[in-house]
Amino acid sequence: MSQTTAKRPLTTLQKNVKKQVIVRLKNEVEYKGKMSNVDSYMNLIMTEAEELHDGKVIGKFARAILRGNNVLFIKLEDEI
Repeated sequence: MSQTTAKRPLTTLQKNVKKQVIVRLKNEVEYKGKMSNVDSYMNLIMTEAEELHDGKVIGKFARAILRGNNVLFIKLEDEI
């Protein structure tokens, strides 16, 4: 029987700062870019962000701030 350690989502995000992520919001809009910071509420600051709707880029931002309670999920770079 192998014992696995539970992953804490916030710790995982903090270890992946400065990496590429895709963030889907509850309104189905996605943002793709580099996660430059994350706080304990899972608010994200992204740089070089692209706003995607139905897979199409509809906007580009040097910096985007996403409020944690609007986030549905976050894909990390090695999962993209």
